[in-house]
Amino acid sequence: MSSTALRRPTLLLLGDSLTEQGSDPNIGGWVCKLQYCYTRSADVVVRGLYGYSTEMFVRQALPKLARDVGTWSEPPALVTLWLGGNDSALLSGYEAALHVPLAQYRVNLPVNDQLRLELSGDGELDFSNAGTAVYAQACVEEAHAIGVSVLDLHTTMNALNEQERKDCQNDGLHLTTKGNALVADAILATVEREFPTLARRLNKWEHPDYLDLLAKVEK
Repeated sequence: MSSTALRRPTLLLLGDSLTEQGSDPNIGGWVCKLQYCYTRSADVVVRGLYGYSTEMFVRQALPKLARDVGTWSEPPALVTLWLGGNDSALLSGYEAALHVPLAQYRVNLPVNDQLRLELSGDGELDFSNAGTAVYAQACVEEAHAIGVSVLDLHTTMNALNEQERKDCQNDGLHLTTKGNALVADAILATVEREFPTLARRLNKWEHPDYLDLLAKVEK
């Protein structure tokens, strides 16, 4: 990669447990992969909040986040927002308190009903794939309506066969190493496809390769 004199861009990753756990190197977190891919070209700032619904995020986290970002020398070059899984909690399940009406959610995640049912102590589901599908579709429609790029991971996950989906989620909800790899690759591909100018910027190192520096000294 070549170096660049441009200001180092910042990538801001926002979300719930899927983003928080994406920072876990023990499971090959998708955030870790992005940080590694862009370590020479960008700063990756993460705000992953386990258990947060969109309502909690907007009420509790967003005001301070807005103040913090307002102090930056320039706005983030890319923002990812992964919220909605907790919003889609079933009203009949033990996570009902997290439920947020469909109109309030922003983004969704896939759920493996059978695996979560097997792991549930009382045999009741707190989320369902059918329930989150409604939120996922609304997310896609809302993103298109406001002209924001959207990565439909719900459809991506459900395109896999049953065993592949189980391999991607350790409890039917949170990501395994394989699931994190799938998400990271999907995000990287989306950046290349949807934001080519940014992708070129991210492919330029902030500082030269040491071999280039040695070559200059030798001359």
